[in-house]
Amino acid sequence: MQTFLVTALIFGLAMVAMAVGVIFSDRRLKGSCGGTGRECACDEEARRDCALAGEHGAH
Repeated sequence: MQTFLVTALIFGLAMVAMAVGVIFSDRRLKGSCGGTGRECACDEEARRDCALAGEHGAH
C-alpha cells in the first residue's frame, strides 16, 4: 500500500509541475497536428502550412 501511495504522489506532483509549466509558458496546448480544428495531414509540409496559417490568423 505504501508503494501505491508513493507512486500516486509522484504522479500527482509530476502533473502539477506540468500544469504550472504550461501556465507560466503562456502557450496554448495543441495536438500533434497543431490542434487548430482544421484538417491537417501530419506530414512535414502540411504541418508547416498549418503552422504558418495559424500564425497569420487564417482559419
